[in-house]
Amino acid sequence: MKRAIQIGCMCLGSILLASCSQPVHSIEYYKQHEDERKVMLEKCKADPDLVMRDENCRSAANAQFQSGSYTPSKPREW
Repeated sequence: MKRAIQIGCMCLGSILLASCSQPVHSIEYYKQHEDERKVMLEKCKADPDLVMRDENCRSAANAQFQSGSYTPSKPREW
């Protein structure tokens, strides 16, 4: 009986975690939806580690670059 409850809880937890994820948008999507691209880029700037983990951050950044509306970083002086 305990085993069945544990398996049921694990299945329910897996379903809940899977339903919480965001849909992944393509570069073309972010090119066409500038407002959503700006929101995603601000979210990614707030958490730099998110850029490495989130496909939407990479897609939004690539769309920004490909559209030609990006702001280059300031040159660094060593």
